[in-house]
Amino acid sequence: MFGKLLRKPGFTWSEHGEALLSRRKPWCYERQPRPGMSVIGDRLSELLGVGGR
Repeated sequence: MFGKLLRKPGFTWSEHGEALLSRRKPWCYERQPRPGMSVIGDRLSELLGVGGR
């Protein structure tokens, strides 16, 4: 789909997507990406009431 929209038949998001974004939206790459998940200790887990055990 992206290849057709961009008129680049060999374009694949997995291979070329990051380069496209870095050219079109450089401000997205000015900061380090945040992790999608954080590990918290047992005590903090208890205080938050999110026990996973």
